[in-house]
Amino acid sequence: MRNKSTIIFSVIVLLLLGVIGGGVWVTLNNRQTQPFLDKQTPDQAKAYTLSEVAQHASRDDCWAIISDDVYDLTEFINRHPGGDEILRACGTDATTLFNSRQTQGGQSVGSGTPHSQAAMEQLAKLKIGTVNKR
Repeated sequence: MRNKSTIIFSVIVLLLLGVIGGGVWVTLNNRQTQPFLDKQTPDQAKAYTLSEVAQHASRDDCWAIISDDVYDLTEFINRHPGGDEILRACGTDATTLFNSRQTQGGQSVGSGTPHSQAAMEQLAKLKIGTVNKR
């Protein structure tokens, strides 16, 4: 009888461990995929006003407009090869800054040459919406 009780107890423990382990796996899996699910596809992209973008003008919260698209640059700031030069873009229309590495006034920034194709591909991953022109 004791052997049968041990087997039943072992089966119950294994089932509970399976349920708990499955729950942990689902939670971890959702945490890893949720940021990708939160990103909107270009067809569903939110439209932001210039004043909304301007509210995100710091190292800790940096959005920029480039060619009428809105990008959240915050997580990229510390990886930016040009260092803090990227902070010039925060809260602004940074189209000229990105495309020619010049300020609106024509001052050269960094190398003064256009960003590479690789930089454009990295930027595309940071898109969160478009500019509301109304």
